[in-house]
Amino acid sequence: MNFMDTPIPPKLQTDQMQSIKALAEEIDCPVEKVNTVYISTLTNLKSSARIQDFLHVLTSKKVRDELRR
Repeated sequence: MNFMDTPIPPKLQTDQMQSIKALAEEIDCPVEKVNTVYISTLTNLKSSARIQDFLHVLTSKKVRDELRR
């Protein structure tokens, strides 16, 4: 699954791509790997979230934690 295949408004896509690139730089990991983990994590969180306003923040934290292990 590609990040751009997910149904997300364009502004949010831009913000999330910036988050993915920043995470990749921060943890010194390829953007493609961060993208894959980000999509998976976001999908899992979206499926059970009643309030989705801050999913990008939670997703970034979970991805960061997972890829630092």
